[in-house]
Amino acid sequence: MKKYTKMLAAAALAATMATSAFAANTSTGLTDINNYWGKTAIQYFYDNHYVSGSNGQFRPNENITRESVAAIINNMIGEDSQMTTTKFTDVKGRWSERAIASLVDKQIMKGYSNNTFKPQEQLTREEFAVIAYNYMNYKGLTTLDSSVPFADESKISSWAKKAVDAMSAAGYMKGDAKNTFNPKANITRGEAVNVLYRMTSGVKETTTGQDTLETKAFKDIKDVYGSVKSFAQDGIMYWQGDTLHIGVKTQKNKEKLEDAIASDSTISTGAVNVQTSTYSYNDYKNLASRAEKIYKATEPTNTTIQTDVDYVNEKIVLTVPSISKETQTNLNKEFGKALRIVIQ
Repeated sequence: MKKYTKMLAAAALAATMATSAFAANTSTGLTDINNYWGKTAIQYFYDNHYVSGSNGQFRPNENITRESVAAIINNMIGEDSQMTTTKFTDVKGRWSERAIASLVDKQIMKGYSNNTFKPQEQLTREEFAVIAYNYMNYKGLTTLDSSVPFADESKISSWAKKAVDAMSAAGYMKGDAKNTFNPKANITRGEAVNVLYRMTSGVKETTTGQDTLETKAFKDIKDVYGSVKSFAQDGIMYWQGDTLHIGVKTQKNKEKLEDAIASDSTISTGAVNVQTSTYSYNDYKNLASRAEKIYKATEPTNTTIQTDVDYVNEKIVLTVPSISKETQTNLNKEFGKALRIVIQ
């Protein structure tokens, strides 16, 4: 399910052309963003000289690179860095060298163990989340990282988990309609700018209809539980069609939440269904972790596996390339009907 809770408004970053320098804008504007969904954010950063275009083109659907993000953050900080050169062998003499040196010095970004920075490498969503989170730490901005898990939580790298939680909890980055964060997918220039615009302006990412109802429901949930973190120990939330389902383990809390939803005049009758749930968010997270551990105990250590949650049928879904009889027996013994194994 989507991640929630509040985060104090953070600072500003932006995305720029991977191949252009950051001179002041002298062109009349960008011609390729008129029909782009995130035009407002891009125009704002362009007008403030945080990003630039080439021949009137911003190319919002292209993936952003490491050196572009470094240059943007350095521009946004707006300070003269004493670090003008780097030790990275693949950065010497590049247009982005000074910006990269500055950000590495500030511990916002870092290079690789082989003394390279890989300036032209494209950024994944989880990598971008970490950079944005590091920037907030550099600026001394307070964050809260309490969150509700994504459906593909297990795919988020351990080193990126805290940053992803913080960014998504604040509403600056979130998942798709299937509640997946897609941490390994590349982030585009337009997407990056819009995330950073939300951080700058305090505007949260929303999807009309569903997000509005979820926000209302979470207000009632917080009234009953005190915090989203407490709710994650006892409940779940998911969409099925046009109905928002809230599952609760504890009968007393279920009754309280039913009353809160029913008395909430901002929520239409039938829009939210409060029901009994066998497991909570935290339970599903623990089940998934145990399933992976049992599988890895008897299967090759380099095997790629995936765990997902089927909230409707109350199951952990373990997707694997193969499985031995021994492993399958161990999993069935541990989880019974709570686990579905998919081989692909």
